[in-house]
Amino acid sequence: MSRFRRFGWRSKTPTEEETSSKIESDKMDSSEDMSRTTPETASVPSFVPHSEAEERAPAAVSMGRLIATSDEVTIDREKTVDYAKRAKITPQTAAEIVPGKVLKRDEEGRVHIKIVFYGPSLSGKTTALRWLFANVRSLAKGKLVEISDELGRTTFFDFVPVSASERMVFDVFTVAGQRRHAGSRIKVLRDCDGLIFMADSTPEQMNENLASIQELRIALGTDRMAMLPIIVSLNKRDLPNALPVDYMVQMLDLEGYPVFATIATEGKNLLRMFQRVLRDALIFKVGI
Repeated sequence: MSRFRRFGWRSKTPTEEETSSKIESDKMDSSEDMSRTTPETASVPSFVPHSEAEERAPAAVSMGRLIATSDEVTIDREKTVDYAKRAKITPQTAAEIVPGKVLKRDEEGRVHIKIVFYGPSLSGKTTALRWLFANVRSLAKGKLVEISDELGRTTFFDFVPVSASERMVFDVFTVAGQRRHAGSRIKVLRDCDGLIFMADSTPEQMNENLASIQELRIALGTDRMAMLPIIVSLNKRDLPNALPVDYMVQMLDLEGYPVFATIATEGKNLLRMFQRVLRDALIFKVGI
């Protein structure tokens, strides 16, 4: 992981609480928000949810043997690189690195910021987007577009435009997590300005988490992976066999990223996570 990721633009907010990824598994509160809180100076609207679940989720219990290892996961690098080329995901230009230099505007002059939920199938990406769409007030939201299969799983993407102001629009996407949809999933990454990686906390899905993060790293490339605002959601923390947070962060090699322990079905920590990615995307893309 680049030093820029650890000590670069995120260090602009020294007043934030440090993300804790060193929690002992037998003492871990699975509903604790592992992120740094959003400072009052952030240029993101103050969203207010209709309701927030305040109950503390049960702590993780013994999972038995952890079968996931990074050695067991193989992603076809050549095919993934080819998908990225077809999607026109290229190394960052010098202009893109400068906040405010390259902005996407519509015919009304509004700046569009693209946010993508990424992660394995059934990790909770669409559930999280639906909760935000239904429960968060103070958002001028367009129509939620869903393309799904007969089982209700996303087969291409879910999309909702969120108007933060008269001059700022966040285009929020989720992608299909199934491996067979790798080509269409990687297309959605093009021109991404902020990303939420949503991992499944159950032991059975750890290899799928590993495959998904490997694919993401290959598709984005080293420079975009280092520069792009990325927020980590460890979802399904209410399940009794949820893996320890520090184990998941270490296995997925996600040290240094803001981490949120979420329960998408209840909306737990989704609002704070969403605020964080919007704020970081604004700093990264617009410079405000």
